[in-house]
Formats: sequence, structure tokens, C-alpha cells
Amino acid sequence: MTITPGNLEALIHLLDDPDLGNADPLIDQIAVMSPADRDRVVARGMGANEHVRANIESGLIRARYRAAEGEWASLKGVELEQGLILISRTAENPLPVDISATLDAYANEIGDRLSGDRAFDNGLHVLASVLYREHHLRGNAKDYHAPENSYLAHVLHSGLGVPISLCSVAILVARRLELPVTGIGAPGHFLGFYGDADLRIGSYFDPFDGFRRLTAGEIRVLLNRFVETVEHRHLNPVKDREILARFLRNLAGAYAQRRQPEHIRNLERWIRLIPA
Repeated sequence: MTITPGNLEALIHLLDDPDLGNADPLIDQIAVMSPADRDRVVARGMGANEHVRANIESGLIRARYRAAEGEWASLKGVELEQGLILISRTAENPLPVDISATLDAYANEIGDRLSGDRAFDNGLHVLASVLYREHHLRGNAKDYHAPENSYLAHVLHSGLGVPISLCSVAILVARRLELPVTGIGAPGHFLGFYGDADLRIGSYFDPFDGFRRLTAGEIRVLLNRFVETVEHRHLNPVKDREILARFLRNLAGAYAQRRQPEHIRNLERWIRLIPA
């Protein structure tokens, strides 16, 4: 569909409908338009009523997911870094942050500090020193549920994130250096592990709190906020597909609080595209 003055006015008229069932095919049309035609629709809709503006916004949101969906499906949930790059492209205001180059730079700094000594204690200390003390990656306690906390480009730009996004930075940097960092899918609060996670030889750490090493007692206190009893399975390492699915669920929860159902519909579809 190419936008002309006539069908633009017809589209705007039809978009004046609060019923999603009626508006959804039109939202789909906006999502697959050329960027130039979408810009015309946006410009014309600026002075329209709230229903028109909301439906146009839904079309813009859907277009961002659609643009990345083919590549997302091809990943099959097994490439954490590329998956997080694609998720970042769906943000309301995507930032021009080169995620891979930023992670490369962090890895170079950490590698220079290690000087060949990659024993468990020293490695975690250097990782925390560079990511937290020098680049100020930290938990966003003031606005924990902001969607931006789950977009890696925003996290690297602002230094603020939630446990899973901050831990993912540590995981991806560590992979560049062959350091043993693993994500731990603990309930309510994602953790990291430095060492052999399967044998549990090493240290748990809290990415939200300066990548700080945690004692068994501290883990228990932290997780007791979310579960009555901390079980062995709560501290199991997780694979990339589980991390990506949890990112999407976190974003769906954040957008539910903001009453943005179009994001939720697209996020749920992306979750279904991750193989079980």
C-alpha cells in the first residue's frame, strides 16, 4: 500500500476506533509500510484524537518488532549477544550504541588487568572493578521497572540496569576472555557465578550490587524475599535461551505496568519463537 492524500485521509478516519479487533488490520498496514509512508501517517496523525494516535503508535511499535523478527527467529535462542542486540532495536527510542564494540572495549580493559592470572578470586575482582567502579554499571533501584533497564544499549549508555541485564554484560565480556562466568536463574533476582557452576566451585555474585561476591547466608536472605525456601534448583546455571526468554518476560511485565499492550503482544510472540 502506497500512501496517497486520499487513502491517507481514509486511513486516519478508520484508525479512529478504540476496538482493537477493528483497528488491528490497519495497525498491521502501518507496520509493513515503507518508513517514508509511516512518517506521512505520523505527521497527519499528530493533530488527531487519542484513538488515532494510539493506533498509529501501535503500528510503529509493531514495525520495530517486525523488522527484527526474521533474524530473531533464526537465532533459535542460542546467541545471547545477538539476541540482546535485536531486543534493543525494539526499544521506544533505540540508541546508536555499538553494543559489541563496547563489550570489546570492556574486555580489553579487563584482559589488561588480569595479566594472565585468571584464578577465580582475581578474575571476579577485576571484572567488578572495571564494570562497576570504572564504568559505573549498577542497579537502577530508583526506577527498577523501567523498560530501559532491559535494553542492553540503554544499559551500556546509562550504566543502569536490572540484575539480568547487568549480569549479561558480565557474561558477554567474560566470554571474550574465556573467563568462567555463568548466569544463575534465581527466582526474583538473577545472579552470576564465577567458576565452575555445575560443580559449584567458585563464587556467586550480585550484578545489581556492584558485582559483589555473595555468601551463602546473603543469598538466602536475598532470595527469601521471593521464595519461602531456597532450594538447590534455584541456583542452577541457565542457558542463553532461558536468559533471553527472561529478558522478554521482564519487558512484558514492565510494559504491563505502563499499559502498553502492543509491546506485550509482540514480546509474547518472540517468546514463542524461542525453542523449548
